[in-house]
Parts: sequence; C-alpha cells; structure tokens
Amino acid sequence: MASGTRPYSHTNLNNVSMNRVITKVHIENQELEIVDRLIEPQTIADFLQFAVEGPLPNGKECELVRMTTDEIALAHTSPNPDADATVIIDRVMNRIGSMRDGDRLCLVGKNIHSLKSRLWEGIIPFCDQRWKEKGLDKKDNFDVACQHLSAVCAAFEYLNQPEVMKNMRDTFNLIWEHWREFEVMLNRQRVEKQQPSVSVTSLWTAFMTAHIEVMTERAHRWVMVKVSALRAPLLTTLRLHRPVDLDALDRLQWRTTDALHKLAEITSVADYGIRIPIDGYKGYTAPAVPSNLPRGLRSTNWSERGEAYSRRLKQLTHTARYESFMQARARGETHHLADPVSLHQACLDQINSQHQVRREVRGNPVEPVPREPWITRLLHSIQNPNDKRQSFGLAIYRLTYKQSDAEWNACKEKIEQHIADWGRGQTGSSAIKPHLKLHWKDGKALGILEGDVEGARKHFHDLELSSYDAEVVNDRVFLVVDEPSVASYTSSSYSSAVITARDGDFAGFVLAVDANWNPAEGPDRPDETPGYHGQMRILGSLVWGDIYAMHVGQAALLEDLWPLALDHPNTVYVGPVVPEEIEHWRLHNGLRNMCLRAVADYAHKKINGAPFPVAPVQTIPTAHTGTGNAGPSSSPSNSSPGHPQGQEDNQLRSYMLRAFHRHLQRQNHHREAALVGEMLVTPPDQTVNMQRLEQRIREGQANPAPALSQQEEDELERREFEREFCPQQ
Repeated sequence: MASGTRPYSHTNLNNVSMNRVITKVHIENQELEIVDRLIEPQTIADFLQFAVEGPLPNGKECELVRMTTDEIALAHTSPNPDADATVIIDRVMNRIGSMRDGDRLCLVGKNIHSLKSRLWEGIIPFCDQRWKEKGLDKKDNFDVACQHLSAVCAAFEYLNQPEVMKNMRDTFNLIWEHWREFEVMLNRQRVEKQQPSVSVTSLWTAFMTAHIEVMTERAHRWVMVKVSALRAPLLTTLRLHRPVDLDALDRLQWRTTDALHKLAEITSVADYGIRIPIDGYKGYTAPAVPSNLPRGLRSTNWSERGEAYSRRLKQLTHTARYESFMQARARGETHHLADPVSLHQACLDQINSQHQVRREVRGNPVEPVPREPWITRLLHSIQNPNDKRQSFGLAIYRLTYKQSDAEWNACKEKIEQHIADWGRGQTGSSAIKPHLKLHWKDGKALGILEGDVEGARKHFHDLELSSYDAEVVNDRVFLVVDEPSVASYTSSSYSSAVITARDGDFAGFVLAVDANWNPAEGPDRPDETPGYHGQMRILGSLVWGDIYAMHVGQAALLEDLWPLALDHPNTVYVGPVVPEEIEHWRLHNGLRNMCLRAVADYAHKKINGAPFPVAPVQTIPTAHTGTGNAGPSSSPSNSSPGHPQGQEDNQLRSYMLRAFHRHLQRQNHHREAALVGEMLVTPPDQTVNMQRLEQRIREGQANPAPALSQQEEDELERREFEREFCPQQ
C-alpha cells in the first residue's frame, strides 16, 4: 500500500464488530482472502455512459444536463499538467484502489466478496428456476436455503462495518473531487461555446444514490420473497398438525417453530441490515426522519439500527399477542401451549409486526422493482435509434464429433432448453430474452480438431468476432460443447457418486472459455484464483442470468468465479455456494478419494502377492431380486437408467459398503464413516436423512474405534467375507 498501512481485514474475526448468529457461519468460512475495491472498478465506466445518455441505474430518468460523447475525451487530460500530469480518469481509478493509493482497500473472504460483487450489480443470487433446480424449495434443503439468504445479510454486514463504511465514503468523496476538477475544465469549454454548464459532481451523486438503491432494494426484495416462500408450508404444518397433548409442544411443533424462528431472524437482519447509508457522501442530502419514528431505527450505524429494530419488534409483537389473547378469551377459548390455532396466530402476529417495523426502518418499498442494471443498459442500446445493435449473445462451438446427426440434434435441443430456462425473479428478463442469442459454430466444419479448445480460441479471435455487426457477440467469453458436456446431458457419467448430493448441482453443463486467456502469462491474480487455467465448466441454466450477466456488468470474469467451482466434485460452477454445500462436497470428495486409495492399496497387495479371500464365481450375487437369494453371474450387472447414481440394493454392494464403513471407522474417519453408514440404510433413489447423518458423526467422534493392527484388520475382513458369501461347510 502507498502508505504502508495494513488494510481493514474482514477475515480477522477480531475486526468484525457486530456479527449475528445467522451470519457467523459465513464470517468463519472466509478461506480465500480477496482484495476488495469497495466501489467496483466498472462503476466508473457505467457512470460515464450514464453521464452522456440513458436512465439512472434504477431505470428512472434524470433531468440533469448531460455531457456529449466528445466531451468524455477531456477526462483523459490533466487539469494541471505542469504540477501533475496524471489525467482525470487515472486519478479516479487510482482512488478506486491501486498501488498508488491502496489506503481504502479491504480484505475479505471470497465467499462474501463474490456475493458482494454480484449484488453490487443488482444481480440476484438465483432466479426462481435455479432455486427450484437446486431443490432449495424442499424441506430437506431448508438449512441450505437459509444459508443462501443469510449470505446476503453477511455481505451487507461486511459493508456496514464502521471502517468499511468510512473507506467507501472517503473513496466516493475523493472521486467527487476529481469530477469537480473535470467539471471546471468542461464548463470552461462550454462557456466559450455558449452551452449550458454540466454538473458532473451532481451526476455522480445522483448515479451512485440510484445505484445503491437498486443494489439494496433488489437484494432485500429477493430475501423477503424467498423467506415468504419457505415460511408458507411451515405455517400450514403448524396450523394443521394435531398434537396428542395440547399443553406440551411435540417434536414436530418444536422443529417447525425453530424453522420459523430462523426465518424471523433472517427477516430482521435483512430489514435493518441490507442498507448502505450514504450520509456524508458529497452532494447527498438525507431525507428528514419522521418525528414519530422510534429513535435509532434510521441510524447509520448497523448495531444501533439492529438494537432499535429488536426493541420495536418486541413492543409491537407483545401488543399484538395481547390483543389476540384477549380476543380469544372473549370468544371463550381456553389457552393451551401447544394449541395449533394459538401457535399459528402467534407467528402471524410476529410477521405482521415485522411488516410494520420494516416500513419504519426502510421506508416504503421502491415500486416498481428496478430491473437488473445490465438488462436496463442492453434494452437502452436496443431502443436507441442511434445504436445499430439489435441483439447480444455468445458464440458456442461444437467440439465433439462422435455423435450421429440424430444424437447431436437431440443433445443440442436439450442444451438449448436448459440454457433458456432462466429469468423468473430477474426483473426485466422477459424483455431482454428475445434479444439474447446463441451463435452455434461447427468445429469440424471449421477445421478445428475434436476437443481443441485452443483451436477454437484462435478461430474466435482471428475470424469470428469480425463477422458480426448488429448482432453483438461477447468478446470476453465463449462456450464449448465437448464430449464431457454431451455426457452430462445424455448419461449419468457426471451425476453424483453419493446419494447425499442435490441433483441440481449435478445437472448438464457446458464449457465456458476465457477468450483472452494466455497460458504463458497465467491468471492476473494467481493467489486469488488458484488453479485457474482459462476455462470453467458451468451449468447450462447459468449461461445468461449468471455468467453472461456478470460479464456484461463486468461484476466478475471467469477467473473471479473459478474459486466457487473448486470444491465441486466435477469442478463445475453452479452459482453462489454456501458453507454447508461446500462441506458436503468435501465430504463427497474425501469419501471418493479414500475409496480410490483403498482400491489402490488392495491392488498393491495383490501385486505383491498378498492373499485375499475370493468367493467362487457362482456365489457372487446378482442384483437384488426381492427374495434375498443370490443367483449365478459371470459379469457385473450395469446400473439401470432408473438409478442414475448406481445405488441398486444388492448384496455385493452392501457387503462392500459395510467393509468400507468398518475400515473408515477403524481409521477414525468419522464423517466419511457416518456417510457410508447412512447410505447402507437409505433406500435406493432416496437421499439420506441429514439429521441422522449429523448424529452419526457426533457419535463417531464421541466413541472412536479401537486401533487394529494390519493383521487383525485383514483377518476381520476375511471372516466378514466368508460369513457373507462362502457357504457353511
């Protein structure tokens, strides 16, 4: 840093002054440290475009005088070249964060930074289709869904840290001063031409005010919509359930009310936390706070807002509960602790109280909901009579040639349908969809070898980009359909190896290729993108609303998204991820690696002549027939299409899992052993019970297995094998 000072680090837990229970898991899982430029660099380019023409980021029109396109060139000059030759635009970009001025840079974990960058551009974490594809609307995935919601809160908690807020405010104000330098130069020319003056500083303040409004409003609205959807079936369960004892909550009621409490906590933190107060930003005047609002609800300090919100919510909820109680008493109803009607009404009272506090702390919601800014900008270009661009899109190369025409056409149709399945919940998506196009290229016809990504990249640069005019193709990224991509859509080759996985994270994928990748140079920031090699597999449903949106908005490039795919068993980018998902992927990967090591150890023993019991061929069972009897077989049966994960219930599979389970237990690999143990009792085509899995892990950690010598372990395996398969003599 220019000053030699250590920047604020959010990864240092001692610096985090106000983390809540629901955000703690995200704070504690900041494994990859990222340098964060609080005002994202692309914001300057977006502002200069707005300063010439177009609506505000929230879609509203701006009445301020704009610059002309030619006048932008003045930003590439210095107002005082003799004293400082640095041009205006470089001065501005240096303030964003650079080697010359890094005083206001911050350090934060990739998990939080990636979401902050996404939300900065008004892009929601998931559209409705992707949320459903991941199964986050299902009861079994409730905890993961809640982590995705609390992750948004964690991103804003980071932005509301006192030092982070100060750094962002100072960055804005320093840039404001440079725009004022630019403004003086610009208006000096305008006076000579007898043109109206332009207030670049006012444009900057108006732009950033609208930008932050879009960012916070869209993020908050998304969380509220998802909370409401998750809460609805819980309220129904609470209302319809009939407990045996009306004076004692049963297990289902406890579980349901706990889930509702978690959603209420997320709602509270979202209401007061998903804000970026801009008091103290030059040119901004905060609206007057209504005199009837309780003190602290509109405070610029996160903790003060949170405390005021909590006090106000308790007050309103207690009042509502008292009124409900008195109404029930007037009807002659007797109060019971576990009465479904009473429990349901208590939840409604709290929900209604939160609605009231929300308006008090946030004001009225913005209506209509602002479109995602990248959509607003593309639509403005299309509707602009001076802009000849009428469509936007991506080049997509076919680099697998083994399929027949019929097979390829069927696969291509699946890919196109999957890619087109996006947009619900992304405001404005229906308007932009007709203008987003895939431009297919047959690699074989172009002379590109099968699977030759470098050949496709060379063709893309040398010939492809120059062939477009009104149809604009993104020049930073293109897509490839290779053999693994086809397999992901037509077979179970890339499905999950264990039954704990969520199917939506193992859907069909394509290969996204960094068009500007240079293997000799490597990534720009290797410490922030470990292992990145210029390409990344992405789910088809994420092509437009995620990858393309992030590239158009310049919120993130492929190398920025790469770390989010590192832990996926197939190294596929599936969108934002949360700690519980990463934990399951690592468990999956660990189990797979242990299994491979066990096979390698066995092969090593066989090579060295170590004995191992082998049953006669006729005693090895075929797939389970329903009788439990083993039939003769000379070759293993293939997995049926109905079992994409190959989890058929057969005797040999069960034996191998039990043996592997014992091996993991003896090695004190408690998590992996618990997973295998749960797989043994889970019926085919069903996912494991996650609560039972966690209990198994805890029990294994509390009661570690005694250590065995290698001889004892081999003897135990022999006896188990003979008992399972060899007939009694």
